Amino acid sequence: MSLFKPTCHLLFYSFVFGGTTFYSYAASPVAFKTLERDQFSKLQSKVFPGFFFLQSVSPLILLFTSPIALTKAPIAALTIASISGVTNLSWLLPWTRRIKEERKALADRLEGKELEAFDKDLRKEFGKAHGLSLLFNFTNALGLLTYGIYLSKGILRYLPK
Repeated sequence: MSLFKPTCHLLFYSFVFGGTTFYSYAASPVAFKTLERDQFSKLQSKVFPGFFFLQSVSPLILLFTSPIALTKAPIAALTIASISGVTNLSWLLPWTRRIKEERKALADRLEGKELEAFDKDLRKEFGKAHGLSLLFNFTNALGLLTYGIYLSKGILRYLPK
């Protein structure tokens, strides 16, 4: 067997899984703690479209380029990872953007207790959308991790004993 396909696949998998987990669980929390809310929001609004696109498409690339025979479990893991990315990209990202725009429009028109009264429901709605996004981000990472375990088992079969 040529080493080109498994090597490229493994490097791509490493990039996708490493990038997803690093940004989600290391870089993003540091940015949240370091940047002011407005700056953090601007950063995330620039990063998330590409990040969620990568979450959506890369599991499919892995599925169709896998150097090992895939059974139902790794196929399901990659499918779940892709659906999680698509959900974040096509449903939750627009939802959170809409809420942010509504909050900004309120802040431009209102202030003080009046702003706080109207903003309370939007903050609650944003919390729901953000919580769901975190859940789908986690299922994406879990799907990729599960696939990685099956990929490792498949690659180990090719090593000399």
